[in-house]
Amino acid sequence: MAAITGQFLQWWTKSDLSLLLQAEHRLLSALVRHPFHKPSNNRLERDSTGGNGHNGINVVEFRAKESAGHKSKPTVVLAHGFGSGLGFFYNNIDGLLNSGKISRVVCVDWLGMGGSARPSCWESPVRSIFSGFGHSSGNSPSRFSLCNSIYTPSRAVDFFLDPFDRLLTGQGALFRKGEPLWLVGHSLGGYLAARYAMRINRRQQSATSSREDTTTSPNLEKLILASPVGFQPLSPEDRIPSSSLPTALRLVDALWNANFTPQSIVRIMGSSRGRQAAKRALRGRIPHLNSQCSDLLAEYLYHITVAPASGEYAMNSLLEPAATGEGAGVYSREPLGGGVMTGHFICDNSWERGRSLHSVKVLFGDNDWMHFHEPSARKEMESLTDASGIDTSVHLVPGAGHHLYLDNPESFLKHVLED
Repeated sequence: MAAITGQFLQWWTKSDLSLLLQAEHRLLSALVRHPFHKPSNNRLERDSTGGNGHNGINVVEFRAKESAGHKSKPTVVLAHGFGSGLGFFYNNIDGLLNSGKISRVVCVDWLGMGGSARPSCWESPVRSIFSGFGHSSGNSPSRFSLCNSIYTPSRAVDFFLDPFDRLLTGQGALFRKGEPLWLVGHSLGGYLAARYAMRINRRQQSATSSREDTTTSPNLEKLILASPVGFQPLSPEDRIPSSSLPTALRLVDALWNANFTPQSIVRIMGSSRGRQAAKRALRGRIPHLNSQCSDLLAEYLYHITVAPASGEYAMNSLLEPAATGEGAGVYSREPLGGGVMTGHFICDNSWERGRSLHSVKVLFGDNDWMHFHEPSARKEMESLTDASGIDTSVHLVPGAGHHLYLDNPESFLKHVLED
């Protein structure tokens, strides 16, 4: 049945993995000056388990021209946000490589997104729509699910971070042991990047305490969170009940909690209308793109949007919409703010030398719809510095919205490259 459904989807949308990767290749070839390649053991075909190549992860690598001290320079890993893909970073790659500060750029698609493997819904981070039934409560979904998926927010995080971790720890032979890394994550990718930094910090702390080799963990030196979701905690007392919301917001809330994603709408539209919808969405989000960039990016966006549903279910398992007296926004079910991130980095001086991370930057656009997370992010970064000694900062990127890396690439790159 799944095979028949997949064949119908390909016929209806006029899209498949090979066309998606071709759109990715055309985009990067036309808009990035540096040559790129997919590492030899990169996954080139869809599999349902993410077991081939780099654990099902789609990877594209760009190298800077070799110079003195080249191998000691860090690698920048770029991780996209929800509904996006690695190709959206096209306008940042040349600037990073020309800076003379880094050795290469590695662009990554999260599992279940972009050109990476798309596990079936039974293996994807689907939050049960029957959470009010059965024996479960709170963030523990019921055993009733149309896809038999019982994903808590923590398990949904692991869905993305487990293969990402295997990629960065060298099991896919893409990264050298001890290679310095700068991790840049946008939006949902920023949230996942922060959760990953918390994970490896705990691992390094445990290894140091037990006098084990800490170099088995990625040598993550710098973390840049670009317009990340998840810092602002959502207090139940501040939340306006769904029954008190306007009709439009009640509808959004109902569809969201039913695992109905924006990608679902585009798939229903089919090839012609779906492509038009992708173009309209792109013009609405990033209206300043020239026609060449817009056409190439819209075609790429269309293919990553209509690919089989998988990682997009994180919209409900990791995130939730809510309205408060301050307005409506998107929150994470397990926030980074409120002392949560700081709690993962509190340590005594006995193991501080075993920690690789020395810098965390948080960026928001000055016209960013995620901007309401900024006050909580500033408070969390101040607490993080006080508790751990890690250098932290929060900045506003001028003339930029949520896609600040495209709206103001010069300022974005300056923040990434500077200490």
